[in-house]
Amino acid sequence: MEIVHKVAGLIDDKKGLDIRALDVRGISPITDYLILASAETVKQTKALADHVMKELKSENSLICRHLDGYENGEWIILDYFDFLVHLFTPQKRELYDLDHLYGGVNVISRHD
Repeated sequence: MEIVHKVAGLIDDKKGLDIRALDVRGISPITDYLILASAETVKQTKALADHVMKELKSENSLICRHLDGYENGEWIILDYFDFLVHLFTPQKRELYDLDHLYGGVNVISRHD
């Protein structure tokens, strides 16, 4: 779980918005944790994704297993197996509303 807090901090360092790390163990069949964050622009979602991938690779030797949505940039997903990072523009975050979908789970880190 320490790495989840680290990722939330990395996003916070680059001015990500409304950062939430959710414990979805026992609920999600694909991962243990979700880290959700917003960015004001597509350029910023890409910058956040680049920063997280670079820092996790250099400091923790973690490689993103799958990257989705980077080209469009409105909803980028970084798959690190044990945790997924979701980076949204505000419009896409509101549209897909994962915060509400997983509203009953334990929030382990929150940066508003």
